[in-house]
Amino acid sequence: MARSFTAAYAEHDARDGGDSSYVDAGTRAAEHASGPLASVLRQKRPSQGAAWAALRSEGARQTVEITSVRVPYGAPAVTDSAAIVRVGYTLTTTPESGHVRTSSVHLALRLEAGADGWQVTDLPWA
Repeated sequence: MARSFTAAYAEHDARDGGDSSYVDAGTRAAEHASGPLASVLRQKRPSQGAAWAALRSEGARQTVEITSVRVPYGAPAVTDSAAIVRVGYTLTTTPESGHVRTSSVHLALRLEAGADGWQVTDLPWA
């Protein structure tokens, strides 16, 4: 679940015929989320416009390779109904031309078990 959410949340395709904005990734990630977070993920935020325009001007695709999923130091113990995990991943940005860029990224997730299985309910520290 944490891996699926993170890939959906962080992968973007700014090439022609790909995503139309960061909202597309948010919408994909919302399929793994519940509560207020699912609604927030589907919202277009004006602050993302410049970053999306830059990615779009490169015709870039961003892909994720998950490198770790673990309970962060100091987080509450995992229970049958809730967990906080930290997902580490390598984000690779591949423009249509030019140099490929990689960065190491971490994302904290609060997971809760419900009738539909585990869902992401919050992005603590985001």
